[in-house]
Amino acid sequence: TGWQRKDVKTSFSAAFIAGFFMTCTVAPWDMIRTKLMNQPTDKKIYDGFADCLVKTVKGGGVLSLWRGFIPIWARFAPQATLQLLTIEFLYGALGFKSI
Repeated sequence: TGWQRKDVKTSFSAAFIAGFFMTCTVAPWDMIRTKLMNQPTDKKIYDGFADCLVKTVKGGGVLSLWRGFIPIWARFAPQATLQLLTIEFLYGALGFKSI
């Protein structure tokens, strides 16, 4: 295929895809956390995490938990990419066997 395990494009692609799957798992919890944090202090909309989750799913369906997916992925993908490329570089520079 022309893709070597230690090639930068392999590491970049792997980290980019890892950012995608990280977003898939984090986005629903981030949505609930954001709704809880943004509710007014004088009038509570949600009684807690589970209540917020149930009301969100009832109001917008299960897929509403992934609203804002692209901006979250745009934040996670570069972060995961930089982390993996940096750790690979540091391992090589310090004489350790890379991942």
